[in-house]
Amino acid sequence: MTTKTKNIISWILAGLLSLALMGAGISKLLGSDMQIKNFESWGYPLWLRFPVGLIEMILAIDLLIPRYRKNATYGVFIWTIVAVITHLQAGQANMIGAPIFFSVFAAAILFLSPHPATTTTT
Repeated sequence: MTTKTKNIISWILAGLLSLALMGAGISKLLGSDMQIKNFESWGYPLWLRFPVGLIEMILAIDLLIPRYRKNATYGVFIWTIVAVITHLQAGQANMIGAPIFFSVFAAAILFLSPHPATTTTT
């Protein structure tokens, strides 16, 4: 696979993951009924949806900025681990598919993203 192809696939995956995170963040900030029910079922205070939604939106934006993409993908990994733990503690094992899928997307982005050439000085 050429570097150009990897780069294109990486951008597509970053765009899709960004859209998903942005949608999740916006729905939390707007207080959609589904998000309210989710936070209640997890035993989290409703005010927590604001920082959670904001973090999701920041990750979504950072995925689209090449300079921040690597750190954002690591953030997505942490985010998905927390999501899986939350779902498992709430007895919602059937809901861990999306966070796992997001982490697979993040891994693919890391793998396909161009890596700067390392230089050594002697």
